[in-house]
Amino acid sequence: LKQCKHLALSSNCIEKITGLKGLDNLEVLSLGRNQIKKLEGLDDVANTLSQLWVSYNLLDKLNGLEKLTNLTVVYMSNNLIAKWTEFDRFKDLAKLEELLFVGNPLWEVHTKSEDFRINVAGRIPWLKKLDGVPVDAEEQEKGKALMG
Repeated sequence: LKQCKHLALSSNCIEKITGLKGLDNLEVLSLGRNQIKKLEGLDDVANTLSQLWVSYNLLDKLNGLEKLTNLTVVYMSNNLIAKWTEFDRFKDLAKLEELLFVGNPLWEVHTKSEDFRINVAGRIPWLKKLDGVPVDAEEQEKGKALMG
């Protein structure tokens, strides 16, 4: 497994992320449709991981995400993220280009009031694509103004 670049473990009832030591070339970790509650156990792949797919899990906090500084893509739709404070963990992910967040409680509330994309653009100004749609210049400007 030492040469493994893409590890797909979706739909396996996994509750905890473990056993990634030695995966020195891992770039894509696919853990969608499991029972994961915490983003822990990723330290061993923090330097190489560029994509994290954790949609349809039980995540309500993003502790540990800030260590994954090489991430360019994060798919985390349909989890339990409900607070903007969790977005603070993205501030160290300067390479992040694409985020899928649809279906989280925070998304549900702010999509109805139509300010979700602007809030995200203000918090992650370098983001290029949100929920499959490019972030445009107007959203970036409004987000920048919103965050002050």
